[in-house]
Amino acid sequence: MKMRHAIVCVGLISAVAAIAAGARGADAWVTVEPEEFEEAINNPLKGFRAHHSNGYGLIERRYIGWNSIELSAEDTVERIIAHTNAITRRGDKCFGELNVKLVPRVYLDWDGTLGTAKRPKQHWPADMAEFDYDSPAFQERLEQLIAKLGQAWDNDPRIFAIQMGLIGYWGEHHNPAPTKAQRRLLAGAFQKAFKNKPVLVRHTDAEFMDAGFGIYYDTFAYVGREPPDGDRHQFPWQATHVYRDIWKHAPIEGEVEYNWQKERRDADPEGTFGRTPDETMMVPAYRRYMIDKIRRYHASYLGWISGYTSDDPAVLEGAAELQKAFGYRFVIDSLSYPETCQPGGNLPLQMVVRNTGSAPFYLDWPVAVALLDPQTRKPVWSAPLDGVDVRRWLPGEDWDSDAFAYRVPAKQYEASGSAQLPSDLRDGEYILAIGILDRQGGMVPSVRFAIRNYFSGGWHPFGFIGVSAPPRDTALKDVFFDSPAFDRTLSYHVPEELLAVRPPPAPKISPVSRWEPDPRVELINPWRYWTLVRRSDKIEKRVSADGPLEGPAGRRVLSVVGDFGRGSNLSYTFFNRGKLDPGRYRFSCRVKGTPGLTVRFDVADGWRSVINGVAVPLSPQWREHQIEFDIKATFENETRLRFGLPAEASGEFHLTAPRLRKIDED
Repeated sequence: MKMRHAIVCVGLISAVAAIAAGARGADAWVTVEPEEFEEAINNPLKGFRAHHSNGYGLIERRYIGWNSIELSAEDTVERIIAHTNAITRRGDKCFGELNVKLVPRVYLDWDGTLGTAKRPKQHWPADMAEFDYDSPAFQERLEQLIAKLGQAWDNDPRIFAIQMGLIGYWGEHHNPAPTKAQRRLLAGAFQKAFKNKPVLVRHTDAEFMDAGFGIYYDTFAYVGREPPDGDRHQFPWQATHVYRDIWKHAPIEGEVEYNWQKERRDADPEGTFGRTPDETMMVPAYRRYMIDKIRRYHASYLGWISGYTSDDPAVLEGAAELQKAFGYRFVIDSLSYPETCQPGGNLPLQMVVRNTGSAPFYLDWPVAVALLDPQTRKPVWSAPLDGVDVRRWLPGEDWDSDAFAYRVPAKQYEASGSAQLPSDLRDGEYILAIGILDRQGGMVPSVRFAIRNYFSGGWHPFGFIGVSAPPRDTALKDVFFDSPAFDRTLSYHVPEELLAVRPPPAPKISPVSRWEPDPRVELINPWRYWTLVRRSDKIEKRVSADGPLEGPAGRRVLSVVGDFGRGSNLSYTFFNRGKLDPGRYRFSCRVKGTPGLTVRFDVADGWRSVINGVAVPLSPQWREHQIEFDIKATFENETRLRFGLPAEASGEFHLTAPRLRKIDED
């Protein structure tokens, strides 16, 4: 911690304290207008998505392989809790001691490859067929796991939000994307499982937006995806033109893609945010660009950019500018309270608050009032105020990049609440203070307001109050305040019953062997997905289990329905970025669909076609097709089998029983 952050006393009170008009006594009120604290505050649930012991960052994101928390369908929620215990530690301290919160993401497939024994990249439970995203059995397991996650995490004080994950590479809902039916299942299951924690998704699919979910966006602020020219299916365009109010319901977060900044020709690092987190912090123009995007999209926190060097004073100074822009920042313009209160009576408060940050506060944490001992500054009594909801304190809206301000500024919120005093409260003088408590973490002070009135430990003092008689003076004369920027005394409580959970015994497992290809028998995994590459917003992939033939390949029907657009296709890739060796092959399948339409089968090296496409006409009945083709040279990239869909047409295409084998030595 740098010296400017190590200062314990930041100055005498400069707030205005006045007795309301009228004689002092039971009906007199005190109004205090505190001075704003201008520096950044290392508050929870916002900022940089990495814990920095000497900088800003109180959030950690963890990837969790499905098979690390569930070995089979018979496994119990205790395995999830035990794993959570293991990953919510840093050295000899748990997240509660560090005041750090976790955002978990469960996933199955890292990047389509096998990985190594030490670092595996596939995380399917032993009783599940790998890559079987489409079967009814998989959908059932999805619902069961999500219910267990809710049991484990919805009331765990260490958890801030949940990244949905589960489907596709890195749990980012591509390769494959969830189908419409799957999105409905996921939305319903997560809504049911998580009543207290926000749920975040990768894409702005209607089913997820209607459910009120937030976003984790993996290329935040990347210029190639920004409006007006960026992909209209990506978050920036959608948040600008379609779902403008996502941020009002759940957090916006993600990561800053520094690899793309270094590798992509359209990245423009000098004109955007540089090539490394430290560059972003050090260069004023880079910081301004990033703050512009944080403000525009109402971002609460970000990763990758969080890898800045916090022990470099110049870097930390730049990080402070971003920290102020991230998430919420509550400024109290005035607070009023009665000069005198009575044991057993009601203690009312009125305050005027502005959120000068970029996002709301998303958890139902209460504002509490406390009476502090003037000598120790510790609470003699405290209680939540009824009628005050911090989630309603919204920031400004409609960001203007040129003016570098919201066109609709942050409004002043008038909040009133009260709490009942204990009947055995001793008469005397106390310091009236308020704080925002961590509801699930033991109801302890956590969030700091952006005002100079602060005592270490989480309470903001405003003046003296008398119990049973007026105080000698309400003003906090000659009282020094602590800095709210960094308060390492703050922590939260994790119940012992959670910390005591250990991994349960392994359940009964009926393992499913990994499917292995045999070029002479079969090269297409009957459980593996086919990916729909969409060039239309009115097209969807559907999956059913009513095919005409027995066996997993023959019973599963892959359907593409809707407006095909121009360039849409249904494609299959081989596990571990597999490639077809040179030779002659026979592909067979059964298809049907809208009469008069024709799909086109081809084989691609990556995205480049390497054989002449073969026309496959559609009809109302299932028809079998066999296609032979030659691979003449070793592929540079992974092999794709593709069905190109007819351009500028609408209809249906159904595929079942796709098979492939090598025949050049038959």
